[in-house]
Amino acid sequence: MVGNLENGSLGKENKHFNKEGFEEKSPETLKDDEATHKTSYWEGLVHLFRGTVGTGILALPAAFNQAGYIGGILGIVGVTFMVNYCSLLLARSQLELARRRNVASMTYQGTVEAAFEDGPKGAKKFAPIFVKSTNALLLFGQIAGNCTYVIFIATNIKEVFDPHVGVRSLREYIAWSTPFILAANLVITLKKMAIVSLFGNIVLLSSVTVIFYYVTQDLPSLEERKMFGDVRDIPYFIGTIFFATGCISLVLPLQNDLKNPSKMSSKFGLLNVNSTLTGILYLVFGLLGYLKYGPAAQQATVTVNLPKYSLSATLVQVFLSISTITATAVQNYILLDIVWNDYLCDIVKKNVKFKQYLLKIAIVSITVLGALVVPNLKLLISLIGIIGQCTLSSTFPCIIHMFTHREQPSLWAFIKKFYLDVIVLAFNTFILTFELSKIITEIVEVFR
Repeated sequence: MVGNLENGSLGKENKHFNKEGFEEKSPETLKDDEATHKTSYWEGLVHLFRGTVGTGILALPAAFNQAGYIGGILGIVGVTFMVNYCSLLLARSQLELARRRNVASMTYQGTVEAAFEDGPKGAKKFAPIFVKSTNALLLFGQIAGNCTYVIFIATNIKEVFDPHVGVRSLREYIAWSTPFILAANLVITLKKMAIVSLFGNIVLLSSVTVIFYYVTQDLPSLEERKMFGDVRDIPYFIGTIFFATGCISLVLPLQNDLKNPSKMSSKFGLLNVNSTLTGILYLVFGLLGYLKYGPAAQQATVTVNLPKYSLSATLVQVFLSISTITATAVQNYILLDIVWNDYLCDIVKKNVKFKQYLLKIAIVSITVLGALVVPNLKLLISLIGIIGQCTLSSTFPCIIHMFTHREQPSLWAFIKKFYLDVIVLAFNTFILTFELSKIITEIVEVFR
């Protein structure tokens, strides 16, 4: 999805898309693809695992604190299953829609449009609305996600410096970190993205390992912790789990790049294996973090519960802040790609490179402003998790699946094919109708 900043174009220089968003390849190009390197099964699994396990894992002890240890376990298992199920629907539907059109691959937007074309009579006229909604939700997810990164950075810096310089507001630390975030976004180029991502992954996994050490020391008994949480905390718990487990933006790009795309959604394919691995990791990490810190695990990152004057804990907080600063640059490249290719590349013809840098500055400014306006990591994580998961990550894949396979031989076959889709859609409707309003109400309270 990330393109080439140096030559003035982003993301589409080596691929050709028709107006429906399908990637078109000639027979010669297909032969060239076979000769060049494509992603193997194990490489794809590593990419998917890295893309799924992010800073959201650090919020899981707080999620367990909201749900209790039994509620947390059930929630992790249930949400992980639902997220993976919807990812499978999207991957398999894209393969089928691409096969029908004899194209090599399709974007998410192209998959949405193709599903509406093959859907019930009258559905096609709604395709443009859903395609535009897809773009808008992708933009929202990237911007809001980077807002959480900014708050996460400031929170960890605050934990490091407050004991030495006195208690300062989180907004001050957000302001202090802004020049470093901006510098990273301007300096880190596409050529450096791979090594930057590798650095961030190593730091994150190393930090999780250190935190595992702390949370396994002197664990209290289960009797000292609650089995279930307060019903009022359900929105925050669900939103946090959604935020941590979501990987829908990786599914189609990675499937398109696999040597064997069907390995994405097969029985022992990437999605099922990754879901199992991350589900176990999240369950163990969240449970141990909650058992260790109990009610103290209220912040949206467990790093605030680490010992204040421990060198290893301080290093974890410092290096996580640095790696997250670089992560904002990686994420903003994706956002830059969407905005530039979809809205600006046909308009801007002169001083392209300079104007792309201006766009980067604007993107960083918007994300920092968002973090300053709502400097509450728990609320933002829950908001992004619910909106993203209940739309792009589950509702849209279910609609795509139902439209793609709408023709069934009997009513019973139709029910067997889509009963889980209906359950997911009903669940999403409930969450968006009742639970999202609670989070928005609390965000409004921040302004008062």
